[in-house]
Amino acid sequence: MRHGLSSLRLVLREMQRSKMNTLLSLIVVALATGVWVAMLAVGQASEDVTRKMMKDMGFNLMITPKGTDPARLQMLDFSKDDMPEEYVTRLAEHGNLPAEHFVGKLQKRVELQGETAVLTGVMAEAARTGSKVKPMPTAYEVKPGEVYLASAIAQRLGMQPGASVIIEGRTFSVAKVLPSVGAMPEDIRIFAELHEVQSLLNRAGRINAIDALSCQCDVPIGELMAFLEKKIREVLPDVEVTAYKSILLARHQQRSMVHLMGLMTLSLVMTAAGAAVWGLTYQNVHNRRYEIGVFRALGIPGWKIAALFLGKIILYSATGAAVGCFAGWRVAQALNLLEGAMSLPAGTYSMALLATPAVAALLGLPPILSRLMSDPVEVLGDRGA
Repeated sequence: MRHGLSSLRLVLREMQRSKMNTLLSLIVVALATGVWVAMLAVGQASEDVTRKMMKDMGFNLMITPKGTDPARLQMLDFSKDDMPEEYVTRLAEHGNLPAEHFVGKLQKRVELQGETAVLTGVMAEAARTGSKVKPMPTAYEVKPGEVYLASAIAQRLGMQPGASVIIEGRTFSVAKVLPSVGAMPEDIRIFAELHEVQSLLNRAGRINAIDALSCQCDVPIGELMAFLEKKIREVLPDVEVTAYKSILLARHQQRSMVHLMGLMTLSLVMTAAGAAVWGLTYQNVHNRRYEIGVFRALGIPGWKIAALFLGKIILYSATGAAVGCFAGWRVAQALNLLEGAMSLPAGTYSMALLATPAVAALLGLPPILSRLMSDPVEVLGDRGA
């Protein structure tokens, strides 16, 4: 215990004798740690915003029966191919699939009062097993006996919520009129509960499309579509996978760009901080070279001298890491990047407080060892000369 107190006293005395060097080193470590914490918050906030923005844009994958002709879909011809409804469950229960938010639907072109519409039976959204995600904004859970009208078809039919509409001989109540999407056939859809539509069309247990949202995948953008197709077909071999490419690629490119910018910024900051710690340590041991020479001449082991300087590095870097964590957190809060005081995982702060002294000590070790390897006789002789 007494030896530990004596060692700490020596370290504090060393820090006091090199106040400016210690202060500069502490500031460098605090700035580097603060930037690291703030950049993590920026990355997290940006990813959250991107995820919400892309989620609001809607699904980016469509899964259809094998052999589906895209040209027929463009002509609103959904009559030919279908697949079992339980395919949705199979996708959702596959925990390693790079997609989530699955909605099965059965579609048919219908004529109402001389207007063309797409009757779309939808089931409640099925989320991937183990994921805790909120439903997609475009995943409609329609009650039996009700329909949601897309904006264009509602305008053409002159209908508002509360009106009644007859579809395939059955009367439905208009529960909601959806905002315009600006795309076809989305703006002429009539959404109803899936099993009611299956009953109307005499296609029990069948669907002809599954909408899905792909997850972020760590694959090159040029290989993204092939990767998604491969993974989905491992679960459902007899399906086609079509991407809404503008949405899919925008999501992937945005996240990749954010990660790359964050990595580049952190690399520059950490490189500069590492060089500064190395340089300040070198300056410190160089200025103390004569004292080191005296200690070596008196027979004090080199490891004890090294421990003195390393103890100083560990102490100021631990203090700087604590200051940096707090400052980075406060900056993130000031920029409204964090929703709560500990929105970043607690492990982030623990890692910073533990890793920073270790990394700083490793960076400071080379100049310390270099000075300890010098011949004390030559060092003291130079001073005498």
